[in-house]
Amino acid sequence: MMTELLTGHLLDSFPYIRIGDADKQLVVIPGFGDAMFGGRYPPAAAWALQSYFHRFTDEYTIHLISRPRNLPENYTIDDATEQYGQILDSVPTPIDILGISMGGFIGQELAARYPELVNQLIISSSGNRVAESGRPTVERWKAYADNHRWFRLRSELATELYSPRDWRRYSLPPTIQTAGRFVLPRPAVPADVSRSLAAILDYDGTSTLGDVEADSFVIGGSRDPFFPESVLRETADGIPNASMLAIDGAKHGAFDERKRLHDSRVKQFLADPPQIGAD
Repeated sequence: MMTELLTGHLLDSFPYIRIGDADKQLVVIPGFGDAMFGGRYPPAAAWALQSYFHRFTDEYTIHLISRPRNLPENYTIDDATEQYGQILDSVPTPIDILGISMGGFIGQELAARYPELVNQLIISSSGNRVAESGRPTVERWKAYADNHRWFRLRSELATELYSPRDWRRYSLPPTIQTAGRFVLPRPAVPADVSRSLAAILDYDGTSTLGDVEADSFVIGGSRDPFFPESVLRETADGIPNASMLAIDGAKHGAFDERKRLHDSRVKQFLADPPQIGAD
């Protein structure tokens, strides 16, 4: 049977890709790099995403939902949560949410604000706040974005995504700085990148973790400079029913670098979430 693939815009503003027609719904909320593309997914992107999430498509309809372009000044994670809240009605509920990096911030706020709509929550390479060790890097990236130094930002991001044992840590930065200048997309609205990074720096969701009623799974890399194991643990401990996995040796791109392990553990959680504190 052919998998249904759709691209377009929700509410005329949110670029999205939908894969499949299964009864269960998994909404994927991406990180800040979402602001660095043109704002329209070509049909080929749906085929690529189908391959990337192939472990889930037998049971889930996947919705990758991007943020709108032209983000307002002083944009915050609260603003993003309100935006995504507007489109929850366009997806059959209850839903499961996979929030990656900045998307994890939004996912935990959605689960806290709309408990009746969110069934299960995965916070991947994210947490309740950026660790102090990672803040200087995010601040430097914001300065790059302010000055439209996209290839420098992308090459440093690649370095932070992958650990020293992964070949992409070494091959991607020079490729981005050379061939990438001709093939990688430019941000549709440059200010969106700066505003997204500012929102990341301003966010601290510690006080709302206790409002998350959904069964939750916090997963990331043990060597992630932005969300190290201590932040993963702090986040899971703050949510009433949450489990946690720090993938040994992985950095911020644990969801990609250790994809087989990441996806298998996420799938295991979705199928049978542990009951924390159960008798």
